[in-house]
Amino acid sequence: MPRRQMLLFCWLVVFAAACSRNPERAAMSPTEPSALGGAGRAGAQGALSGPLDVFFPPRNEAFDFRQQLETKYQNGLRRSPTLTFVDAEGDVVWTQEYIRYRVNECDHATAVQRVFAQIDGNAPGFICGSSPTGLVSFPPRNEALDFRKALETKYQDLRHGLTQTFVDPEGSVIWTQEYIRYRTNACNHATSVKNVFDQIDGGPVAAVCYVPPEPCTYTLSESPQNVPGAGGSFSVIAFRRSGDCNWTAVSESSFITLTTAAGSFSGVLAYTVQQNFGTARTGTIRVNWPDGSTQLVVNQAGPAFPVSFELFDFNRSVDATTECQIRLASHTCTLTATANLPAAIATYHWDVTYLYGNQKFKAQASSSPTFAFLEACGQPSSSTEGTVAGLFVTLKVTDTAGNTATVNSGEGGQPALTIKFFSCGP
Repeated sequence: MPRRQMLLFCWLVVFAAACSRNPERAAMSPTEPSALGGAGRAGAQGALSGPLDVFFPPRNEAFDFRQQLETKYQNGLRRSPTLTFVDAEGDVVWTQEYIRYRVNECDHATAVQRVFAQIDGNAPGFICGSSPTGLVSFPPRNEALDFRKALETKYQDLRHGLTQTFVDPEGSVIWTQEYIRYRTNACNHATSVKNVFDQIDGGPVAAVCYVPPEPCTYTLSESPQNVPGAGGSFSVIAFRRSGDCNWTAVSESSFITLTTAAGSFSGVLAYTVQQNFGTARTGTIRVNWPDGSTQLVVNQAGPAFPVSFELFDFNRSVDATTECQIRLASHTCTLTATANLPAAIATYHWDVTYLYGNQKFKAQASSSPTFAFLEACGQPSSSTEGTVAGLFVTLKVTDTAGNTATVNSGEGGQPALTIKFFSCGP
């Protein structure tokens, strides 16, 4: 067997092994050369083998198209026979290989060079990049024809014998590329042959069979969602209306915390809202999915039962303050509450904590709206300049009907409080 025929036979054996997939979805991935194993390896000039995302038709169907094209030119178009150095098998195999490089981001010159290197007995070269998903773009016809002319010269230089054909080189490469264009864009064999032959008969260029996936979209079962001033736990349903994707969510407001931050079809988006001690407010949650997003608007009412408190340091001033300064051996800090519940107030329950040498805890539960607690100067961690610590206060008010309201220092409309410890002395 002549060297050229032996090389072509070897390539066809490798090519056939890579073309055993379902012919309806195509069978050969052009993104990894069939003689090379292992995706993602670096190749010449930084090229990659790439993922398997473009599929070419199986060899037997590509050959069947070429045989039908021969018959079409002979009997349908009444073309006269001509001689070519490139036989039908080489025409199909190397045209398809050239296109494999082109749809995977190799330029014309690189694609020609790598095909010819294979003809010379080298392993298939690496592709130049990953073909983008979706519709597969093909090289312009003039470049495909230039490749076919160069292939004719290559075969002639290899002293390949002449073969009779009714299909001229231009028709062969153009219609073979057109057939492969339909196949790689989701058309089956029969549809691709028909579309090409309709074009040969003067018909319009048919649309490819690839249908872009429907974009993914979600809607929420409720937005805006109105929540009470007392806060609590709430949820909505994220309904997937089209496409196939998942969603993620992020709170865009400090008083809203997500319980679930991701989901899929008809997924529950759960969240909590802090108690509101001020005026009515609005927050948002952003729900994101690929190429889209929507916003859950959360409207929170003001407090159902207004409750507040103030801190006084009467050793310094009669006005309310945010800091009690412990300067005396027996120093009083005073907290006074204001509450408006539906029924008479039954209990004011105070909890006060701060750090003074160790953790200090003060508490009182009574019907009095005032809570005064004592502290002394000169204890561990006090200083001449005064040592500042956080003063954390929680007030829970309960009326005779059982209604309650809770307020914390540093939250809602309440300011953060501090306590300052001084050494005793003048």
